[in-house]
Amino acid sequence: MNLRILSAFALVCALACAVGAQESKPKQAEAKVSGGEVTAAQKIQKAKGVEARLQAGAEFIKKYPQSSLRPQIAEGLAHEIADEPDAQQKVSLAQTYLEIFTLPEEAQNVNSTLLNAYIGAGKTEEAMKLGGDWLVKHPDDARTMMNLTILASTAAIKGDASYVARGREYGAKAITLLEADKMPEGYDAAKWPEFRKSSLVSLYRETGVLAHIAGDRAAARPLLEKAVTLHSPDPGVYLVLAGYAADDYDMRQKEYTVAPAAQKVAALKTAEAALDSLIEVYARAVVMTDGNAQYQQANAAIREDLEKNYKYRHNNSTEGLQQLIDKYKRPTQ
Repeated sequence: MNLRILSAFALVCALACAVGAQESKPKQAEAKVSGGEVTAAQKIQKAKGVEARLQAGAEFIKKYPQSSLRPQIAEGLAHEIADEPDAQQKVSLAQTYLEIFTLPEEAQNVNSTLLNAYIGAGKTEEAMKLGGDWLVKHPDDARTMMNLTILASTAAIKGDASYVARGREYGAKAITLLEADKMPEGYDAAKWPEFRKSSLVSLYRETGVLAHIAGDRAAARPLLEKAVTLHSPDPGVYLVLAGYAADDYDMRQKEYTVAPAAQKVAALKTAEAALDSLIEVYARAVVMTDGNAQYQQANAAIREDLEKNYKYRHNNSTEGLQQLIDKYKRPTQ
């Protein structure tokens, strides 16, 4: 059994001894915890498995709803549910817990656990509802905002855009909190810098993806560029930006084609600058997709286009191309 629930029930054993001592001294004040309560609590401890302990807990609450042991029992069972590794099972256990322990402070014991279980089990609607309610009371909980943003992004990538607006809202708020270096009360100060750094990488990526899916390129581009600046490892980010760069060049090229003679030189310079930017973005995308089976075709296509455009800008030569690609390699690559 988990050590934390053992600790919670250790009080029960101590109280059992106290009850016995008081029963031998009839002139003392009446015990606050009856022998029946102690026996029922010990039944929870002896039950095999979390489900059985929850049922024993339900029997205890039904018989002794006002017991002073109730907070310790509720907390102990909540801790044990939190340690359940299977997300689906954790959801079931947490929901059962909430049916038994109905006081507001008892619900707080498992809300975070249930939210993470919903996320792990892919129950997007349930997670969004519970997470939204949680954030009303905990408006500075950047971790929950980030988790909901990731959930909304995952759903959107799979074709469900129902949560895009909420995901973007949560992501923007979380970024604001983290960029302000606002550490939540009670957070481990030693762990905060790494959490903040990794969370910002994820949040810029997710909010950028959500903006992209929403068709808001003006918002998506700087978010994804920020994710790149923070060294996002997601090849998809670099491919989206490569697509943006390609569209920019196509537009500038068309503008050059239709430009009046007096504006041709300026339009050509603008198109060439867009092509140079495209080459840089493609080189970066080649590095980030290299060796990834999922992006093998994309990598080959970008390499081919990169070489063609590079040769166009360098007198039909590829000299220096590999050096350009190597510039975007990280030490581990």
